[in-house]
Amino acid sequence: MSRPKKFVRRPAIVKPVENRHRKDVVSRILGAKDINFSDYKYWASVINKVTEAANLYGFNRAETPIVENLSLFKKSPRLKDIYYYQLGKTDKIALRPDLTHGLGRFYLEQDLSVWPQPVKVFAIGPVFRHEARVQTGCYRQFNQFVLELFGESKPVEEALLIDIIYSIFRELQINVQIQINSVGSFECQKEFLNKFAKFYKDRAKKAKLCPECKKNLLKNPILLLACEVPSCVELRKEAPPITNFLSDESNNYFTRVLEYLDELNINYNFNPYLIKGLNYYTETIFEVRPVNEQGELDGKLSLGRGGRYNHFVEQLGGKPTPLLGFAGGLERTVAKIKEKNLIFKKEENIIFLAQVSDQARIRSMALFGELYKLGFCVRQAFSVDNLRYQLEEAKRLNAKIILILGKKEISSETILYRDVELGVQEVITQKDLRERLQKRFNQKQ
Repeated sequence: MSRPKKFVRRPAIVKPVENRHRKDVVSRILGAKDINFSDYKYWASVINKVTEAANLYGFNRAETPIVENLSLFKKSPRLKDIYYYQLGKTDKIALRPDLTHGLGRFYLEQDLSVWPQPVKVFAIGPVFRHEARVQTGCYRQFNQFVLELFGESKPVEEALLIDIIYSIFRELQINVQIQINSVGSFECQKEFLNKFAKFYKDRAKKAKLCPECKKNLLKNPILLLACEVPSCVELRKEAPPITNFLSDESNNYFTRVLEYLDELNINYNFNPYLIKGLNYYTETIFEVRPVNEQGELDGKLSLGRGGRYNHFVEQLGGKPTPLLGFAGGLERTVAKIKEKNLIFKKEENIIFLAQVSDQARIRSMALFGELYKLGFCVRQAFSVDNLRYQLEEAKRLNAKIILILGKKEISSETILYRDVELGVQEVITQKDLRERLQKRFNQKQ
């Protein structure tokens, strides 16, 4: 682990914000932010929507300490940004720079690997990072909401998580686009980095780089992908993309993820230049970017980032465990929803969607979103293949209506409608489902 002097910068955090009203009043720390009375309703709206969506998709909320042992973050890409203090002669206590590390420790200490997988966890809370420059959207204390899926590696999990995130921002009336890419395995990344650096070290190409990129080429070549100087942007188009180095397994996995997103009508953009956290992320990575009414990207800041990091739990000392997650920024999200009226749907009678094939799962996921937008209280178990286990989950939730889709129903565009409360079961057409449910629950058309 690096020596503390290299990554601890305490003096920068104690600089006070200038108080324009009274010179003798102690001001808040630069890089931290108060939530005033008028803004709190927006914060409550975001937190409620995140909690509602997480509960809807079967995530359990966990709370971990704000302070952790510094050794927990020894392999974190954020190591140099961590604030810590010495406790006694040996212990070092750190302010957490993210929520994921704490949840990873929580997964191991609570022995959640023996639970049915995947284990779905979400958390909301403050995190702390040293930012060299405090600017709009970047703080030294800020708040995250995270969703993590431990223990399973299937393309449908990526699609499900992205669909959840997409629905959260849609409910908050924020138009977004998912920027998505694959960074493959660690082996794929190593081969890419070698070829990528070699490309830019060519004398003729290096001469076209801006002064900042020439410096980054020596320190961290990946930073060249973020440069927006026109000459660097043009040169970047000639550089080999990381997707050229994906193995057949990684390529097939990513193709399946995109197929799911197409079926779900998610607004996404395959971005081969989206490369973050190599030696941390594996396979799929994605960012949530706001878009304007014309569908164009709105601003440079993302509202959150996610992806798969299958080596994470092992790096914390556990057994190899697949892990997929997303971290969203509350401050940035709140900034986008100000002056907008949010309408929340009230929970009503539970409708449970069950499926018995991959094709039926895709249709069920789309139908789930359609019914949710119509105001119905829907539940699911998309990660479970066995129909009996799905029906047991429906019973546990006291679902009044169970909808079952299989291959036969997909081909005939029908659905098995089971009214548990009335003891009625029949096959109806999918196009009549909305009217039937509205009539059943006396919902206004």
